Amino acid sequence: MASCEAQAGVGAGIRMRSGELSILLAAAAYGLSTTLSVAALHAVRPLDLLAVELAGAAVVLLGAAVVTGRLRRRGALRQMLLGALVPGLGYLLGDFGLDRTSASNGSLLLAAEPLLTVLLAVVALHERPDRRAVVALAFGLAGGALVALDPGSPGQPAGTTTGNLLVLAGVAVGSVFVVATRRYSDDDGDALNASAWQTTGGAVTATPFVAVAWASGGSQLTTADAAGWAACAGVLLCGAVAGIAFNRGIGQLPAARASQLLNLTPVIGTLSAVTLLGEHPTMPQIAGGVAIIVGLTLLLRGAPAPARQQPAADPAVTEPAALAQVPTSWP
Repeated sequence: MASCEAQAGVGAGIRMRSGELSILLAAAAYGLSTTLSVAALHAVRPLDLLAVELAGAAVVLLGAAVVTGRLRRRGALRQMLLGALVPGLGYLLGDFGLDRTSASNGSLLLAAEPLLTVLLAVVALHERPDRRAVVALAFGLAGGALVALDPGSPGQPAGTTTGNLLVLAGVAVGSVFVVATRRYSDDDGDALNASAWQTTGGAVTATPFVAVAWASGGSQLTTADAAGWAACAGVLLCGAVAGIAFNRGIGQLPAARASQLLNLTPVIGTLSAVTLLGEHPTMPQIAGGVAIIVGLTLLLRGAPAPARQQPAADPAVTEPAALAQVPTSWP
């Protein structure tokens, strides 16, 4: 009996680490996508980019799921409704925001997501933070505040404040998505199937907005150069990779822990903005990035030991199976 419990504990630990790596991969892909989005928006309009990244990703993911025999209709509507949040509404707000602010500023503003996700996780999922995670959260939020309060530099685009607010609105939608996915996504761990339906739901949500924009003002996709199309393709690829990695990892981690690991997104976004776009972050932005890295380091070093499996309780009062299989305390 003790041997079985030990093996179960080791298996849970492996799943949790695998989930962490998946979320970190998603965070890195999301961060790089932010920078590539800004590059693409130099050549096309926000709704042009949205059409490419959502329709293209939906075709690729649905095709891959069909070819591998992993596309299932069970739960498709639920996944499409989740996809209406992210990538649908979240990407819509994010693309309009990134069209009005810098890549580094937009990336670092994503650090506001943990607070909203934590509040939602506490209310909806009854997750509770431990002391180390509270400190990690404090560093992450302090970093986000430094960026949000930064007055910016003369080289930043006009309407930066509006862009920042739109990015923050997209972040709020993303927070709801993280918690909703953790609570309602029951897809037997098949990340490809879930991502395919979610991206399809996002594409369906975005279609009316794209149709109205193209009917009234046309599209700049026909006049975009090779660099613009390459940036759009990069955004599409990053979004597909991030979606699959996120769905693979979220089923193995509490929502609050996943949100903390996603703090890597603004760091990668800022570094790629400096490297690829030649942006020059201000001192508050740099300090905010350092605070986020410190918070992420504290989080990763404070990973809890796998919880021992408890006897099943009355199904009428227990959490869903996806939650019961992993520790529900804060990371």
